[in-house]
Parts: sequence; structure tokens; C-alpha cells
Amino acid sequence: MTLTDLPGPVASILAETDWRDWFLIGLTPIFVLVVGLEWWRFRKTGIYDWRDSLASMNLGGAYMIVDVLWVVAVILPAMDWVYAHRLTTIEITPWTFAGLYLAVEFCYYWFHRASHRIRWFWCAHVVHHASEHMNFTTAMRQSWLYSFAGNWIFYVPLAYLGFDPRWVLFALSANLGYQFFIHTQWIQKLPAWVEWLFNTPSHHRAHHGRNPQYIDHNYGGTLIVFDRLFGTFVPEEAPVDYGIVRQVHSTNVLWLTVHEWVDMIRDVLQAGPLSARLKHVWGPPEWARTPDNHAHASSSPPRPDQHPAA
Repeated sequence: MTLTDLPGPVASILAETDWRDWFLIGLTPIFVLVVGLEWWRFRKTGIYDWRDSLASMNLGGAYMIVDVLWVVAVILPAMDWVYAHRLTTIEITPWTFAGLYLAVEFCYYWFHRASHRIRWFWCAHVVHHASEHMNFTTAMRQSWLYSFAGNWIFYVPLAYLGFDPRWVLFALSANLGYQFFIHTQWIQKLPAWVEWLFNTPSHHRAHHGRNPQYIDHNYGGTLIVFDRLFGTFVPEEAPVDYGIVRQVHSTNVLWLTVHEWVDMIRDVLQAGPLSARLKHVWGPPEWARTPDNHAHASSSPPRPDQHPAA
């Protein structure tokens, strides 16, 4: 199949891409090989469930294709507009790319933290956390609606500073590529200096836990230093119970993608003051309206370590 075989609008969008846009998809053979090795290693355990893994891989495959289309059709034009009004121009060299990667890591930390503490962003991010298993296929479990939710907005300031938007998004792709390899139970604790500096499988297993002590911690992508700096780091100690507080118990990729959006809309449509109803959009996922708000309780129960905020 060539571009001329595709529908006109799709062919036009794809013609605007370059190798940086396809970086993550280009890593797919490596991802598949690593999944195969891990599955063989743990085939006689409960670490893999074929229905869960198939759902994760289907979600991941669709996400990568949809994301490329969003990037070229919407995100790059928006970031290019900001770049046209940039403060300065930062040419890419090995040193400036290292600085860009660190800046993307900083932006990723705040995107990831917002995705856990603002329900609008959580509606997209919850897809990644809905698996009750931790293996390399869990890394592939992503929402098709990430770009719609606006995850890319967190990286726009880097274009304003003077970094070419395509290099910004490539650095993000490299960061996400690294994160694939920390979704595993195969690797235990690494040397102390590695655990101090980098986001490791141990740190990320804790991040995926629904245990009260693990919820909303370890937001880093490649590094763990911003978690240490901003007080969101927690070490993996107790055995991790994977998943979310209200488990979905589904492998239907459509429902996994939209279930939290549906719940949020239901909460917003409840009777009560508009300000209280809208807080279900910008408030934290566990927020519930109380009788003091003269409204019904949220359909989303508070997390076990927290109380509903008024």
C-alpha cells in the first residue's frame, strides 16, 4: 500500500510526517520481542493474562496511529504557531538536545501529576492504569483520547522558549520509549545510585499500585529526581496491588477508553450548583460533592487514603 491508496485527507496528513513522528512506531519490533521474552519467562505464572494483554496491545496500536494523525493535523500546527512567536531560536546539538530532554522530563512530570489530580486529564490517563497486571504489554495500554484531552499543551512552552516543535515531540517519544522498559516485574531493585536518579521498574511498579501508600506517587518519566524534589516519591516496599480504586474488570477496548468520561459526564449532569458540578471536571478524581453542597454524592468514591473535599 502507498499513500496514493489512502483516502485523500489521510494521505495528505501522512505526507507531512517525517522520521521523528514515526519513532515510537519504529520501535514496535523491539517492543514485541521484549514482550515475547517476558511472556516466555513468566508463562507459568499469573503475570500475564492473554485477554488483558491483547486489550493493552490493541489500545497501544490504535493510540500510536491516532497520535501521529493528531500530531500532524492539530498539534504541530498549534505548536508551530507558538514557535513562530518564540523568544529565541535554540538549534539542536547534542548538548541542547540533552537540555531539551531534561526540559521535556520536567514538563512530563507536571503532565503526569495533573493526569492524576485533575479529572479531565485522568479520564484519558486512567486507561493506562486500568490493568490489574504489570508486564511489558501494560506499557502499551494508552488512550486514543490523550491528544483530545490536551496532554500536548504541557509541552507548548518549550516551543515558545525556542525549541523546534518536532524536536520537542521527538524527545517526548524517546522518553515514552524508555518508559516501556520499566513496566515489568522481571527486574527487581537496581544499584542504589540508579534507583536514586532514574525511574526504575521498582519505582514504576509502586506508581501502578492501588495500595493507599502508593496512590499518586512517582510521576517521573525517565528520571525520579523531580518526585524527590517535589515530595511525590515513594519507594516500593509492600507488595503492589495493581489497578485503580474502582477496578473496571473489562477487556473491551472501547469501554476501557470511555468509561471514566462517561462517569464524569454523569457526575456533571447531577442536580446541584453549577460550580459543584463543574468541579467534577477540574477537581481531583476522588472529589465528591457532599450534602453541604446541596447535591448528591459523586459516583466516584473517595480513595481509601483520602476524604472527599468540599
